[in-house]
Amino acid sequence: MLKEQIISAIESGNQCKGFLEEIQKEIIATPKSIVILDDDPTGTQTVYNLPVVTSWESSVLEKEIINSPVFFILTNSRSLQIEEANQLAESLGSKLNKLSKKHNKQLIVVSRGDSTLRGHYPNEVDALAKGLENQNAKHILAPAFFEGGRYTYGDVHYVKEGDDFIPANETPFAKDNTFGYENANLVDWIVEKYEGKINKNAIESLSIDFLRTQSTAAFLKKIESRKKSHIVVNATSYSDLEAVALAVLKSKETFLLRTSASFVNAITGIEAKDCLSKEEILNDQKTGGSLIVIGSYVPKTSAQLAVLKEHSKAVFLELDVSNVKNDALFQEDIHQLSKKVNQYLQENKDVVFHTSRTIIRGATKAESLAIVNRVSNGVISIIKQLNIKPKYIVAKGGITSSDVATKGLNVQRAHVLGQALKGVPVWKLGNETKFPNMPYIIFPGNVGDNQALYQLTKLLK
Repeated sequence: MLKEQIISAIESGNQCKGFLEEIQKEIIATPKSIVILDDDPTGTQTVYNLPVVTSWESSVLEKEIINSPVFFILTNSRSLQIEEANQLAESLGSKLNKLSKKHNKQLIVVSRGDSTLRGHYPNEVDALAKGLENQNAKHILAPAFFEGGRYTYGDVHYVKEGDDFIPANETPFAKDNTFGYENANLVDWIVEKYEGKINKNAIESLSIDFLRTQSTAAFLKKIESRKKSHIVVNATSYSDLEAVALAVLKSKETFLLRTSASFVNAITGIEAKDCLSKEEILNDQKTGGSLIVIGSYVPKTSAQLAVLKEHSKAVFLELDVSNVKNDALFQEDIHQLSKKVNQYLQENKDVVFHTSRTIIRGATKAESLAIVNRVSNGVISIIKQLNIKPKYIVAKGGITSSDVATKGLNVQRAHVLGQALKGVPVWKLGNETKFPNMPYIIFPGNVGDNQALYQLTKLLK
C-alpha cells in the first residue's frame, strides 16, 4: 500500500506545473549570488554550464562572486575529520560574508550533502552559520534526489532499489563506518544527529499535500515561523522542491539550506535537460585508452564493477587495501600498479583501476575515516604518476573523485558540461590541470543500477 502511495505521489507531482518560471523571474527581479558548498564533487550531478572551483582563497571566491551568479565550491568536507570540517565551513562562511558585504551581493548559500544522509550534520551547517554571522538562521533539510531515486514521503526518506522504496536506515549507506545512523524519519534523524539536544516540537514538516495545495504566501508564513528552528521538506517531484525554493527566494529571512543536488536546480531555476551525447562528452578526444578509477566500496559500486568485469574487454588492475596498514608493502603495490597503468595506456588500452572490495575498519569513526583517506592517497599517487593522457577519466566515489581531481589532476576550476547518465556529472578541465580540456566524469558510488557503469563505457566506446 505504501509503495502505491509513493508512486502515486511521484506521478501526480510530475504532472504539476511547478514554479520554475516564477523562480526564474524572481532571480531576475532580485538578483542573488547562489553559492553551493559541495562536500564532494558529486553535487554537480543535475546542473550544467556552471563553474566549480576547488580553491578557497578569497581572491578566487571574489572573482566568482563578481562574475558568476551561481557557482560551486568543492570542499570535499566528507573526507575531513569533524574538527577540520567545522573549521573549513566557518572559514568559508566568513569569507563569503565579507565578500557579499564588500560587493553588496545578497547571498544564498547551499550546503550540498549526500542524498543518503551521510556527512557532517549538523556541525558543518552550524559552523557555516557562525562564519556567515547568522547562527539563528533556520535549517531547511531537503535530501530528495530524484535522479538517484531518493524520495521523502511522510517525513521518511526512501531509496528506490528496483521497484521497491527502502527506508534509508535499512540501506547499506546507514551502516557507514563514519556517518551511520538509525532513523529514516527525518524528524527523528535530526534529533538523532543532535544527540537528543533538540526537541521534536522545534522541527516543522512540510507535507507534500501542503506544498501542492497552498499558496506561496502560506509557504512563507510556515518557513518564517519563529516557533520552529528546523524544517523537513517532503518531496517526490521537482514541483515540491520548487515550491520551497520560491518561498526561500522571496523571503526576507536567511536560511541554512542542507540539500541534495535536485534542490540546487530548484533554487537556481535550472531546468533539467537530457544527458550528454558521446560527441558532447568527448569533443575532440577521439583516440587513446580510457581510465576508470574505482575507490568507492559501497555494495552498489561493487555490483557495478562485477558487471563491468563480466562484459568489458578493458584491463582490470586491483590495489589490495588489506596492505594499507603496512606502509612499505602498500607503497610497493602502488609503484607496481603505476607502471602497469602507464604501460596499458601507452598501448591504447582501456584500464579499470580499482581498490579491493575488502572494507578495513578502524576502532573508531575517526580511525575508519583516516584509513579511507590513506587508501585514497594511494590512488592519488598513481594518478600523479600518469604520463599518458587518457581519452577520459571516470572516478567512482565521492572522496575518490574529489582527490583525483584536486590532488591528482590539480583541478582549480572546471566547467560542468552536464551529465553522462542521470546523476553522473561531466567536467571539462581547465588549462591549469595535468590534462587540459580532458573530460572528467564523476560517478557517485551510490548512483545507478548494476548495469550503469558498463552502460557508460558502452556509450563512450
